[in-house]
Amino acid sequence: MFKLFPRGMAELVRLEYADFMLTGHAEDGDITVGVERKKLSDFVNSMCSGRLSGHQLIGLMNSYHYIYLVIEGGFRANPQNGILEVWRGREWVEYSVGKRRFMARDLWLFMNTLTVVCGLHCYHTARTSDTARYIMALHHWWGKEYAEHKGHLQPHTGRVVELSKQTLVRRVASCLDGVGWEKSKAIDQRFGTVGELVNATPEELRGIEGIGKGLSQSIIEQLHKGPNNGTRPAIQG
Repeated sequence: MFKLFPRGMAELVRLEYADFMLTGHAEDGDITVGVERKKLSDFVNSMCSGRLSGHQLIGLMNSYHYIYLVIEGGFRANPQNGILEVWRGREWVEYSVGKRRFMARDLWLFMNTLTVVCGLHCYHTARTSDTARYIMALHHWWGKEYAEHKGHLQPHTGRVVELSKQTLVRRVASCLDGVGWEKSKAIDQRFGTVGELVNATPEELRGIEGIGKGLSQSIIEQLHKGPNNGTRPAIQG
């Protein structure tokens, strides 16, 4: 994919988290942007294993100011039953992992949770060339001065739109399997930082209402999956 970028626009570097890194301009100074690219099969596997929410998401949030998740690969909902289908050869076929089938709705809901609850920007592309073009568009957008993007917020009233943000601890906790939005609030009240949550003992977790022995162990396992290091492109700012 590196060859799809114009000459001199990107260089290969080693990133612990994300497949691409951009630099850009925000309201309070220069920032870094992480772009995680997942093939459709990788995305579905991460839904099943909890790897994205249990490990990668924490690393991404601790490494970048803004995070984009690009799901690459054509898919659709079967018009009759909503089953997830992918394009193979010359027709749409049902997508499955072993004997397990999926609803297209499952992917859309997970993407929406990552967007609304976790603050990721999710985008879907059909092919690798589209992903490259999307990343180039992000590079162009973040390369502009931040003030150039604000005009549309106050065309009539003169008031700037402000959106409230949830804490990083709650956004991470809410993405863990078995936790959800309500229990994540109690976890947020117990731990002040993501580091404290990651280093929590089973006893500390069980002291939170709604978290028993099984769930506490599951949370710890999800938070301690190993890293996935590799050499990936960094887009030059």
